[in-house]
Amino acid sequence: MAIRRMPVQWQTGAGGTGLSVFYSPFGVDATVELATWFNALRFFHPTAVSWSIPGSGDVIDDTTGEITGAWTAGTAASITATGAAAYAAGTGAFIRWGTAGIVRGRRVKGRTFLCPAINSSYESDGTILNSSVTTINTATNTLVGTGKLVIWSRPSGPGASDGTNHVVVSGQIADKVTSLRTRRS
Repeated sequence: MAIRRMPVQWQTGAGGTGLSVFYSPFGVDATVELATWFNALRFFHPTAVSWSIPGSGDVIDDTTGEITGAWTAGTAASITATGAAAYAAGTGAFIRWGTAGIVRGRRVKGRTFLCPAINSSYESDGTILNSSVTTINTATNTLVGTGKLVIWSRPSGPGASDGTNHVVVSGQIADKVTSLRTRRS
């Protein structure tokens, strides 16, 4: 089956750039819903962060992983975060995406990292502020409810044609802090 690849580019100021890749079934435009979701998360990130959501991208054969074409007609968007507080580059939280799929004896799931987060997003015990968890989960549940995102289970190896995709049926912020690192750290 053909799926759309939607690479959302992060600009993170002192932390550099990042990329969150989302997928949807071919013919399903999820760009507006992604823009709405990132817009709802603006408060959690410092003003140095912005996201560029593409209005076009690659079409991938999910069974082989090969690029088979391109899609257009999405609604490109650029969103800037609004958190006016200090932050530690590369430190924040993540969303756990769930599906009903099982591939090679394992549940198909995904993650999207939300880094950096402003320092006022944390409780005194180092977990994520309850109000932030609630707001992010509400926005995430709205995105999941559209049924427009899939998690791609890649082929098992070179030349394999056993890749599949599964509709995202749940999403939740983990109430703990995570950090990213580069290959050079």
